[in-house]
Amino acid sequence: MPRRRPLEARPVMPAFALHVVRSAAPRGRRASAPRRLPRQRRSHAPHVGVLVERRYLAQAQPRGLVTALQSRGCRLRIVDPQASAFRLDDHAWLDGLDVVVARGRSWELLCLLAWAEARGLRTINRRASIGAVHNKAEMAVALEAAGVPMPRTFLGPPLRLAPRRRSVPLVLKPVFGDNGAGVRLLRNGVELERVTWPDTVALAQELVESEGCEHKLYGIGDRVWAIERRALFAPEGPRRPGPGPDAVPRAEAIEATPAERALALRCRRIFGLDLYGLDCLPSANGPVVVEVNDFPNYTAVPSASERLADFVLEGACSPLEQHP
Repeated sequence: MPRRRPLEARPVMPAFALHVVRSAAPRGRRASAPRRLPRQRRSHAPHVGVLVERRYLAQAQPRGLVTALQSRGCRLRIVDPQASAFRLDDHAWLDGLDVVVARGRSWELLCLLAWAEARGLRTINRRASIGAVHNKAEMAVALEAAGVPMPRTFLGPPLRLAPRRRSVPLVLKPVFGDNGAGVRLLRNGVELERVTWPDTVALAQELVESEGCEHKLYGIGDRVWAIERRALFAPEGPRRPGPGPDAVPRAEAIEATPAERALALRCRRIFGLDLYGLDCLPSANGPVVVEVNDFPNYTAVPSASERLADFVLEGACSPLEQHP
């Protein structure tokens, strides 16, 4: 049976389409010894691999990035890491790629990203960088160790997080939460005592008074944009994403302050991120970092998809840096 090659997205395709790479090697063929993929400048259009979990396919990114790359004539290979099995001695799904961009945090995606790096490919973001912010507890430890301003933070079983008779509300978070799922506001010790929690531990942060707004700092390399939006737990109560009277209002682009830019770049260096976002709350003492994320949606950032495409193509054409 002839070898089935990975399918590729054609630049002329009008819409974002998913092509699952199947990596089973043909019967009777001996697996080749591991080799590092050659890095050389190519005369043809760059070949970009996009690792993306199915849950992100309908979101602004990487959909916008894919469309921007297609419009520039790039060849694309879209891989859903949860849609197929991969044989570890068959590297066909990586053949010909110049760069791999990852959107997701599943263990399957992280493993494929590590595989691509072991084969010598440039990746955006790198596996270690995504892993560094995947676990919110470890992320908070890294921020605290680096002296980044953040709310007072606790880790442990919910009933042991803080004294029962406390006056400052706590925001309770799952250690491996995503997109705000499972976040709870506990206004006092009584609510903390009665809370039911699905995990044995939780991350908790004291609520920062922010006059009802929060700033989202988006970064692409060393460029930073600021977006203002209503805080999740504003004084009048939580605002839920989605349609309806309690929906979060449209985000608005604002000018990032020098302190916010410096803070974003500092967090970029701590975690080694290329595509990143910070959830920040303004305070009397300056911005406070609540969370750092990899490859966000870049909501309300002007020309975000084109800027992302510029960054990815620059990475595809530049020499691969050596990482430890």
